[in-house]
Amino acid sequence: MIINAYDNGKSTGACRQVFGGRILGPSDLRKNHMTQFRLQKASALGDPASRESALNKLFSIRFTTEGRENCYDLACELLENSRTAIGDKDTYGLKGLLDYFFFEDVRSSTWRAALEGIEFKDFSLANIFYSASAALNGYSMRLAGKDMAAVLGIRDNVHLISDVNLYLEARTESGRVIGDEGLIVKWDNPDDKIASVMLLRDGQEYIPAVDEGTDVAKVPSCRDTIEKADIIIFSSGTQWSSLVPSYMHSGLRKILAASGARKYVVMNNVEDHDMKGVSADGIVDIIGQNIPVDDITAVVNLDAVPGLDRVGRIRSISGHISGEEKAKHDPVKLVSLIMKDYFGVAGFKGTMIYDLDGTLWDERANNRGKAVGAENMNLFRGIIHSGNSREHVRDVFRYLYHQDALTDIYSDFGNVHFNSGDYAEDILNEGYVVDPAVVTELEKIPAFKGKVLVRGGGCVVTVKPLVNRAALLAKAQEALEAFGGKYEARISGHTSIDIMARGYGKKAMLREILERHHLKADEVLFVGNETEQGAEANIKETGVRVLQVDDVYECNVFLRTVNA
Repeated sequence: MIINAYDNGKSTGACRQVFGGRILGPSDLRKNHMTQFRLQKASALGDPASRESALNKLFSIRFTTEGRENCYDLACELLENSRTAIGDKDTYGLKGLLDYFFFEDVRSSTWRAALEGIEFKDFSLANIFYSASAALNGYSMRLAGKDMAAVLGIRDNVHLISDVNLYLEARTESGRVIGDEGLIVKWDNPDDKIASVMLLRDGQEYIPAVDEGTDVAKVPSCRDTIEKADIIIFSSGTQWSSLVPSYMHSGLRKILAASGARKYVVMNNVEDHDMKGVSADGIVDIIGQNIPVDDITAVVNLDAVPGLDRVGRIRSISGHISGEEKAKHDPVKLVSLIMKDYFGVAGFKGTMIYDLDGTLWDERANNRGKAVGAENMNLFRGIIHSGNSREHVRDVFRYLYHQDALTDIYSDFGNVHFNSGDYAEDILNEGYVVDPAVVTELEKIPAFKGKVLVRGGGCVVTVKPLVNRAALLAKAQEALEAFGGKYEARISGHTSIDIMARGYGKKAMLREILERHHLKADEVLFVGNETEQGAEANIKETGVRVLQVDDVYECNVFLRTVNA
């Protein structure tokens, strides 16, 4: 997630003032951290006594009090009340941030002079933590974000577009200057619309570059994040105060233009206060002043107010994606609409055929990957077409598959059929069964002795475990010459060489599977992790639609999308 931190309202503005206007605003960083915290820690938050529940409560506190002394005492009390749950280490760390915020020298109780005149009204306790951390990190809010993410136990993936301390101003169509970010948010004037925003450094207009001021040796750069992205979503929200200031950064247009990611911009459901009287096409024109929009798809709510319920300026997708509050999107409906378009399955009603290992399940994954794989096994609906052995596939289903529906399974590159009910097997095409004499010839090779396995009802002969497979492949091919070119050897898996009938493989057997199930190619979507290179690279030659998912995590996103 990439944001800016030019907020200057409420306690955020006060925190910036306390540190002499040398830090960025903490509120948007904090809000995004807390959203991720609640998503990533949802299970732990179900326990009111957990550390996560205590942190969630502490970082959500807002209070009103008179004077710095009362504010400090209250903050210390709130922190101390959480000490048992969050632990001594983090309590002391956060107490140190409180002390740094309030005191020039805590040992002599010398209060910060800048606290004079600060109103502690509707004040965010967590903003104190973030702003003090920024000041201690050389006035870097980005490094403060890294430290606070560590306290919260979340991934450090909220990036500031730059880490330069700037303030935001706006000009209206009449030339009026709006000198406070908080007033921009509440402008609400369709008769004198905001026409532009400016970033100010020491009172002078300044356009920062992407990643300017960011210590990219310590945190990931926005440039790198964008360049690696598969999908980029430009959020809905207050455009002039929150989003356009990010788009203004020098170099961003060029970085986005070079990106091969699919790009989407989400339109608001209602007119925001900073854009009263501006249509969806008007928003596209405004953001197009700073970023390329021709390859961006607009995401439109059909139930939005007139003017925001359609886009003609660029490609768009639309749906009924309102939440319970009509002004807000339903996040599941919104993401589902985007991801169905991204995966190209919007409106797809056909049959899905899945690879197993590396797609739905990965036995080599870490514990998190295995948990995601186990979830995938109970989300997918369709047919399994796997290159793995019947025994392996059967065991995966026995231990992980808990759906009531029976699933047809094709293993050993597709010739061995069984289902998730009785596991009784049959062979689709006996013509692919390997002559037993092949095993005899392979066993004559010293490096293969005792390592030759027949699997898949005789459809595949596997030699493993092997090292230096490139050299041994040549020996295998030499042994197969006695069979007149009927068989071929291929490097497979991580330690194996497979021998099978020439032309046998997932493509050939997919055609057999389609015939057995009376499926037309254009009614099928094949989902696998090697559709661009590897065992599934030629599957598209059958005429079926093909979807590449790089791992169990991407497959999980796809499954959640199609099931939404």
